[in-house]
Amino acid sequence: MFGDLFEEDYSSVPSNQYGKGRKLKTKTVEPPAPREFTNLSGIRNQGGTCYLNSLLQTLHFTPEFREALFSLGPEELGSLEEKDNPDAKVRIIPLQLQRLFAQLLLLDQEAASTSDLTDSFGWTSNEEMRQHDVQELNRILFSALETSLVGTSGHDLINRLYHGTIVNHIVCKECKNVSEKQVNIQEYFINKLHC
Repeated sequence: MFGDLFEEDYSSVPSNQYGKGRKLKTKTVEPPAPREFTNLSGIRNQGGTCYLNSLLQTLHFTPEFREALFSLGPEELGSLEEKDNPDAKVRIIPLQLQRLFAQLLLLDQEAASTSDLTDSFGWTSNEEMRQHDVQELNRILFSALETSLVGTSGHDLINRLYHGTIVNHIVCKECKNVSEKQVNIQEYFINKLHC
């Protein structure tokens, strides 16, 4: 099916480029091991969601994030079965993230689908086909998680794990006076949104 996809072809390169009389050895690269051996699962692309998939894999392989998310039970997040009940408080995005991470960890499958998660974002099929900036998506996802987790034990999850300070350091070329201002990263990005 893949032919010689995993073999390097140097037939179009002149042999004297590699030195006199030397033959170039081609190296055969083996395809990845089957799922049973690695116990890893990928994430299915919905058309243009590779940026989303790489962010989700990064979050999934951050044990502190994954474990904090799994520590939130149905008493705090509600249940997906209740999502259509207007009286129930259901935190859909964290629940869908839990579900996706559980599938990646536990199910014997080659790839998991993110369609339930992107549906919880309110995305249409049009949105899934458009390429977006992963940093912008990360900021939006973290903001949605923070909003969704208010009133739970995970209310400070994002701030606790992902925080920092930006330092603006300005030196005058004339008098060498130094001006320094520290800004919390979250405040910095919030101010950037309103510009």
